Parts: sequence; C-alpha cells; structure tokens
Amino acid sequence: MSAKTPLRMRPEGMKATEALGRRRAVKHIIAVKLDRLFRNAADALQQTQEWDKAGVSLHVIDMAGSAVDTRSAVGRMFFTLTAAFAEMERNLTSERTKSALAHKKATGRVYTRIVPFGYDREGDVLTANVAEMEVVRYMQQLKAQGTSLRRIAAVLNEEQKPTKQRGKWHLVTVQKVLRVHGIC
Repeated sequence: MSAKTPLRMRPEGMKATEALGRRRAVKHIIAVKLDRLFRNAADALQQTQEWDKAGVSLHVIDMAGSAVDTRSAVGRMFFTLTAAFAEMERNLTSERTKSALAHKKATGRVYTRIVPFGYDREGDVLTANVAEMEVVRYMQQLKAQGTSLRRIAAVLNEEQKPTKQRGKWHLVTVQKVLRVHGIC
C-alpha cells in the first residue's frame, strides 16, 4: 500500500497500532525514512501526537543525513516541517503525473496499458477505430437524451454492439468509455 494511505489503514500500520495499544512496554518506533510511514502531514502529526500521549517516541533514522527524535522540541519541529514537505512532494508527483497523462491524451499518445474503446494502438500512438467510434457516438446520443448508464449498457447488449474484449456491456464500462471521450 502507498504511504499516502493513513498509517492506521495499512496492514502493517494496523498491526503496529494494535501492538502499541496492547503493550505499554513499547517506548520507541524506529523508521528509516519518514516518507515510508507518512505522506500526509495531518496523519503524521495526529499519529505522532497519539504516540506522544502513550509515551512512545518516533525515531526517523535518515532525515537528510541526520536522525530525528520526536521527544525533543527541535526534533518535533523538524519532524513537523518534514511531514509537510513529504506531503508536498506527494502532491507535486500527483500533479506531474496528471499533467503528463493529460498531455499524452491530448496528443493522441498511449497513456495506459489498456487501449481505450474507440482507439487502436499503433506503436506509441492511438488512432481512431471507426467501428468503435460509431458505438461511442451512439452512447453519447443516448446519454444526451437522458438515458441512464445502466440503460445504455442494456441497449448496447440488446443490439449486440461489441466491447473491446467482445464481452458484455456494464454500467461501469459505459461510464469509463464516456469518461475517456470527455462525456461522463
């Protein structure tokens, strides 16, 4: 799981939290890098505040070449700043990824392993699949008429319109296709 998921929601984080609750003998948590534990400043601060109340201190071994101990005021301040920077880095990475994918989509480049319905892959370029684009236009017409996604899927199945994988149409499949084409 990703470090952006709150620590309590990750399997190993749950185990650590439960272990701390059961045993008051635990006084220290040691992590090699802060971003392996947290990428959300609020989660980092909340969790370490709970640990502080329980008498548990966090030791981060590699913080720009130094170690940080949250028992001291300076260590806590440095930890708080670093948690904010870890969150900012996660957000910047997300923004860059979204921007790169949007650019690829806008320029007709392959942006995922799965070729979207309505396109064929030719090398690193997506080209329109004429037959599939007719189905996309039909879906768009039905949607514009106020037809529900579930009903659109049913109509496509009734009319035996093929999917990319030659399976059945489902509400989610219709939604994904329309989203790719900027409708839903």
